[in-house]
Amino acid sequence: MNNTTKKNALFEASHMMILVTYTALVFALTAEDFLMGWEKWPLLLIAAAIVFSWTIHIRQTFSDYSRLMIYVAFMMSTMFFYGIHITSAFDLALVMCAVIILCTTTGVKLFVTLAQITYFVTFIYDIVSMRILTPEMFDELVISRSALHIVMIIVVGQLARLIIDRWNQVLDHSAAEVEQLTEITGRLNDFLTNASHEIRTPTNAVLGLSGMCLEREDDPEQLEHLSAIHDAGKRLTELISDILDYADIDRRRVSVNPDDYMLSSLLHDLVMELGPYTQGGAELIIDVDPAIPSVMNTDFAKLKKIIWHLTTNALKFTKQGGVYVRFSAETRDYGINLLIDVSDTGSGMTEEEIDRLSDGFYHSNSNRARSSGGLGLGMSIVYNFVAALGGFLRIDSRPGEGTAVHVCLPQTVVDPAGCMSVRDRDKLVIGGYLHFEKFPHPVVRDYYNTMVRNIVRGLGVKLHRAENIEDLKKLLDSLALTHLFVGAEEYGTDVDFMEGLAESVTVTVIADDSFSLPEGSKAHLMKKPIYCFPVAAVLNRDPLGAVTERRMRCRGIRALVVDDEPLNITVAKDYLHRYDMEVTSASSGSEAIALCSRENYDIIFMDHMMPGMDGIEALRRIRSDGIGFWKNIPVVALTANAGSTAREEFHKAGFDAFLAKPIDIADLERVLRSVLPKSAISYDDEPDARAVDTAPAPAANGADTEKKDDYALLRSSGVDTAQGRRYCQNDDEFYRELLIQFKAESSDKLDELDRFLREGDMPNYAIRVHALKSTAKMIGASSLSEKARALEAASLAGNADEVRALHPSAMEEYGAVIRAIAACVGGEGEDTEPDGEEVSLSSPDDAEVLEFEPEGPEVLEFEPQEEEEN
Repeated sequence: MNNTTKKNALFEASHMMILVTYTALVFALTAEDFLMGWEKWPLLLIAAAIVFSWTIHIRQTFSDYSRLMIYVAFMMSTMFFYGIHITSAFDLALVMCAVIILCTTTGVKLFVTLAQITYFVTFIYDIVSMRILTPEMFDELVISRSALHIVMIIVVGQLARLIIDRWNQVLDHSAAEVEQLTEITGRLNDFLTNASHEIRTPTNAVLGLSGMCLEREDDPEQLEHLSAIHDAGKRLTELISDILDYADIDRRRVSVNPDDYMLSSLLHDLVMELGPYTQGGAELIIDVDPAIPSVMNTDFAKLKKIIWHLTTNALKFTKQGGVYVRFSAETRDYGINLLIDVSDTGSGMTEEEIDRLSDGFYHSNSNRARSSGGLGLGMSIVYNFVAALGGFLRIDSRPGEGTAVHVCLPQTVVDPAGCMSVRDRDKLVIGGYLHFEKFPHPVVRDYYNTMVRNIVRGLGVKLHRAENIEDLKKLLDSLALTHLFVGAEEYGTDVDFMEGLAESVTVTVIADDSFSLPEGSKAHLMKKPIYCFPVAAVLNRDPLGAVTERRMRCRGIRALVVDDEPLNITVAKDYLHRYDMEVTSASSGSEAIALCSRENYDIIFMDHMMPGMDGIEALRRIRSDGIGFWKNIPVVALTANAGSTAREEFHKAGFDAFLAKPIDIADLERVLRSVLPKSAISYDDEPDARAVDTAPAPAANGADTEKKDDYALLRSSGVDTAQGRRYCQNDDEFYRELLIQFKAESSDKLDELDRFLREGDMPNYAIRVHALKSTAKMIGASSLSEKARALEAASLAGNADEVRALHPSAMEEYGAVIRAIAACVGGEGEDTEPDGEEVSLSSPDDAEVLEFEPEGPEVLEFEPQEEEEN
């Protein structure tokens, strides 16, 4: 019966059909009862049965099968009452045939048999009653009619059983096919996931090497080719990310990992990544409501994906005109609803195309697919991520008239202060020399005007607009401008005048990537797209032209870093010292517990995988064994396993936050803001060295040329030194120290990995190779890191054969990287290399500088009638 019950899941509609039919039969029976003068008391029982049946249906009392059994039993009882009256004896067969057909919809042959038995019992009762009470009516016609009706009930019953058997055969066949398809889909998803991870390794190498070549190449033709390679690599990375997201969606493994974030950081990252998509003929305009809270909480990665796909999708299908992205907020009891509106002047869609957008791999039509490219996964990912975050999405579109997408996402508010502001508002005198009429599409002009209006009102400043160069000169005669925003075309009308003006006024030229300022220009360049945050950054520029980026400090905060990998501890301590923290380290979970029993800490950074006692067990003991003080101390998980499911596991284990290794500064600061009390965080007004443009001093005697090749051998071994130095915040000496430490620890690691493999100790092998995965990535050895990742996955699964197959290749690359490090930076602390040759340390490279030009506000062409406070 369990098998039948499972199959009946497809016959859920039969519940309602039986109830409705039963109710209709009862009304008909009641009418006939009064017309024929039958007994009235059974009607009360039948009415009670109807009420009871509807009650258990509405409340879903009992199991599905039990409720069906109750409905059918009541119906058979009612049919018996109807059939025992001689006047209904020969009508009962037709009614019971209808009941048998109705029972067929349940897919349960027992109900068909019950209906037949009810008929036979009732009909025998009628025949006996007729024979006794009215013998004169019992003639040959009655006998023939009785036989006909009995045969009819038998035949209809057999047909019903045959139908149910055929249904069951179809269901069994379908279930087998569904199971087979599910298995195939699962294998396909596994293949796509594994293939995507494997493809990432050469892709990272392509991106890293092409990026370094771009930095060193001067030939325009070669630069063009290298840029094409680099852009293709980035596009491949995006496709891999989409495949992995869709695989999680298809497996229903989407997990939400809330974290604090700043909209300004999110948009800064997105704008940098959207560069290749803005090279066409469409304008991208981003408009942000300043009332949006500065810090909110949601799944940052999924939110970024949603905005990314909506914006890139609009840009792909908009060949002329523009794309307008608007961020606003609605206050709610739980925080806010973040509203994202993306409108474009593109080709638009039909209702049918809109309905199919959530399907995976769907392109609205083949022509669009060929012209825009892509896998067709973007909108499916958006739909599912929006649903996962508890929001909703609405699309309005007409062919040839563009598309408007509205997304609403609930957000928890962490810091209700506005997301942007300017200092010394009253001292600002802002001019705008932008001629939006140059854009041929009227909707684009409206987009720009709306954005400018919102920036002006949101920042609470006044903007004085000039339509032409003469108006600008008149404006300068009447006002002492502090800032002027000017378009590239407008700047070109009189370059000498603009450059002269830049001597005393902060002049910001808004232009696309193809525009460059003349050599020695005093003006500042702001790359499109225009949006409020770089505008506010320019308005906060001091008279000397430096952007006052406030540096975050956590003075007096006592931090404990727990990691079995010395290189990871070195990096973490260096990062945390930059925030003026007092840092203590522990190399194991047991050591961390001992330290916590003696000392008090304000925050703990705990590695996940450590030998002996892992981070989760150490956290549990610290929480349970300690006094109440430790129950409230934030503990941050440090791990190279950055998947969404891993994040969820850490939160369930009791970690307050999560940081992926190698540590990203933006993520670190977001975590610090989320777990530390506000009183523990302060900001300096001095410019942050990480965000201010700096340039290395020129080297004498051609030393600079020599230093450029200092890491050449390391790069030829597949190490992305630029990436490694970025992880070190472009501190070249610190990066050099990491390389030396990485090499110094290699001998012991190689011995341990070989020993654990020989002994078949997969758990400890996984721990050691996990450490190699994170440290290799930290120095820029992405290929080695990916091989270590594969070994970690195999060892955690206990697949010793796969580990043995992958181990030699990984160790060979490990050795090649170590030899390259030795050749590049020598063996500080060692007298000789393994071959006995003395190696001297070469001069360190000039630190690779992360150039950051705060983007100035784009030219504003609107003057509000009155100033509004933010």
